[in-house]
Amino acid sequence: MSIDLLKIAHCPSCGNVFQKNLRNLCADCSSEEDRLFQATERTMLRNRLFSNAEVAEAVSVPPEKIRSWIRSGKLRIADYPNLSDQCDLCKAPIRSGHLCLSCAGRIKGDIARMREQERLEKERLRAANAYISKR
Repeated sequence: MSIDLLKIAHCPSCGNVFQKNLRNLCADCSSEEDRLFQATERTMLRNRLFSNAEVAEAVSVPPEKIRSWIRSGKLRIADYPNLSDQCDLCKAPIRSGHLCLSCAGRIKGDIARMREQERLEKERLRAANAYISKR
């Protein structure tokens, strides 16, 4: 029997070999993540106004884990007013999407400038390649 048929992998958390599954974690790490998530939920239910850092400290969970639960939709920030995600570019707190308004505006402006430059370059090439016919 080949390894391809077994579909095994190394657990990204602990390095143990496990049979692949949807969570991409071994059974031990999967149950540990469930335990941490349940503890986080209980803590958030007791104090809805906790921020990401306060939850991470109270439950002893890395802030990155809380962010991954928010990103995956497992932890809904709509239910907790002080929880937030981070902008993918500048790490500013955001409540939805992947970019803050500042970074999104900057990217839109850059795209608009690039399109304008392309349009001007096409016009310049068209003018350089045009010929004048005599009648």
